[in-house]
Amino acid sequence: MVRFPAGSRQPPSPARDVPEQARGHPDRSPQVIGHAGLALHRIGGAPTRCHLISALSLGADRVELDVCASADDRLLLRHDLWLPDGRLVADVDLAQHRRLDPSMLTLDEAAEQLGGRLPMLLDLKSARAAELLGPWFARRRDLRLFTVCTENLPLLVHLRFAAPRVARWPSFPDLGEHSAHRVQSVVAGLWRTHASLSGLRRGAADLRGAARQLRRRPHESLARIGGLPWRESLPVDIARPCQDLAAEGICVQQWLISDRLVEEAHRWGLHVNTWTINNTSVAPTVAAAGVDSITTDRVAAIRLALGMGWPPISAAGSGRHLRVAERTAPS
Repeated sequence: MVRFPAGSRQPPSPARDVPEQARGHPDRSPQVIGHAGLALHRIGGAPTRCHLISALSLGADRVELDVCASADDRLLLRHDLWLPDGRLVADVDLAQHRRLDPSMLTLDEAAEQLGGRLPMLLDLKSARAAELLGPWFARRRDLRLFTVCTENLPLLVHLRFAAPRVARWPSFPDLGEHSAHRVQSVVAGLWRTHASLSGLRRGAADLRGAARQLRRRPHESLARIGGLPWRESLPVDIARPCQDLAAEGICVQQWLISDRLVEEAHRWGLHVNTWTINNTSVAPTVAAAGVDSITTDRVAAIRLALGMGWPPISAAGSGRHLRVAERTAPS
């Protein structure tokens, strides 16, 4: 990652003009992004052509697609990096993947299927996928349809220079790739941010709130606990990495969203996306904080929860203007 001079205490200045709509809370409903191509419950989370058609018909504003690389360097769409037989996706070539899953899509096939009707948020699942995306983007003329995201910031640094015209949204927090790393990250972060009397009080209140929901919503409760170390520090920490990346937005785990974070991100001209919100009672609360988009597996339900209604068939896939800040390529 690009480093700033030691001893520099001034916050970096925004690298671009901040659009009016990015200042303060938005005056319209957030965009709704289809998570994992709306295929998370399919084996491996690999979307098919039918899933992409569903994203269009349900009125998604974008579709998030997980991108990984096969052994023969093909860009595949699949959420999970492990196959049911224990092999890594990266160790199997496209032909073998097709024998296991004839409906698996490559990124080329997904782009062809969507035909420019729906912007894509590409979640980078591996370093090799990031390397292959540079030349893939170089062959395309529709780069405004694509945004890349990942919690692995060095991959976005690579794409800042390999594909400077493609928007980058770093994801927070980065908990590592393995369970042990995640536990260590949370424990170390809790010690760093709550090692004071006031911090302990706030942490205890958050833990009590999460514990009350543990039986009814175990996944959400554990995610809320995992977010404790970053909820207070993230608003003051986002500027530096986002400037390093010339980022246009950020992707933030839902329990880290706060009014303060959104206001600070908008001050830097950043689109704020939050993931993954499937609870219809949580969506309006998060929208009220001013986020610009919500990633969900339940596009229709979240649209209704936000008062957006059911999209008319003629408007499906037409898309709204992308809520991103203008940016110049790095020198």
